[in-house]
Amino acid sequence: MLYGIIIQLASRFSEFTEFPNRGDGSDMMDRSWGRGAKMLLACAGLTLCVACSAEVPYEPEPAAVEPPPTVEATPAVTDMDHSAHTAEHREDDHDEDHGEHAGGEAHVHGAAELAVTLDTNFVTITVDAPLANYGLSEKAKKKSTELEKYAEGLTELMGNARCDLVERSAEVRRSGDHAALTLSIVWDCKRPSQLDGLMFTGFEHYPAFEEVDAIYLGEDGESNSASLTPDSPFLPFGS
Repeated sequence: MLYGIIIQLASRFSEFTEFPNRGDGSDMMDRSWGRGAKMLLACAGLTLCVACSAEVPYEPEPAAVEPPPTVEATPAVTDMDHSAHTAEHREDDHDEDHGEHAGGEAHVHGAAELAVTLDTNFVTITVDAPLANYGLSEKAKKKSTELEKYAEGLTELMGNARCDLVERSAEVRRSGDHAALTLSIVWDCKRPSQLDGLMFTGFEHYPAFEEVDAIYLGEDGESNSASLTPDSPFLPFGS
C-alpha cells in the first residue's frame, strides 16, 4: 500500500512543483512548495526502503544431528542358558565335594586310611573312612559318641605284647553332602617289643571297605607302609 502512495506522489510531482495557474508570480512560494513536495517524496521513499529492508530475524542453521553410535547387541541370557550355567556350577561343586572332605584327602567310597604310631608303651591306631564304608548314610546326623562302637573289631594287634584298651573316640567331618568318620584307638602294651603288626579286620565286618592305605611309625625312626585289601589285610611293624 505504501508503495502505491509513493507511485501516486511521483506521478503528480509536477503538480506540487509547478503552479502555472497561481498567477501571483511568486518564485519564493513556488520554491517552497517544490521543496515540500520533494521532502515528502523523499520521506516516502525512505520509509519504503526501511520497510523493504527490515531485517529478517536470524535463525541459526539447525545443527547436524549425528546418528547414535552403533551398539553391538549382547545376546540375551535365556532361562535355558542360565539353567545350564547353574547346573554346570553344581556339577563342579559336587566334584569338589566328592574329591575332598574336611581333611583335604580324596573322598572315595570303599577307600580308607590307617595310621599306627608307637610311643613307649602306647600304640595309637587311627582309621579315617567315609561313613558309607560302615553302611551308614552320609546325610545322617549322628553324634560322635554313637559312632565309637564302630572301632570295636576294626583292627587287631598281632603278637604277645599283652595290650589293654585305654581309649577310643570318634569324630565326624562333613563337607557338603559327604561325611567321613575318624576312629582312634589307644592301647597300652606291657611288652611293645613283642608287637608283630596289625591286622585290619574291618574287611570282615564291613564289606564296603575295599582298600586301606596303611602306615606304621615306630620309635627310633622305624616305619613301614602297605596297601591293605581283603586278600592282604596285614600291616607288619618294622621294615
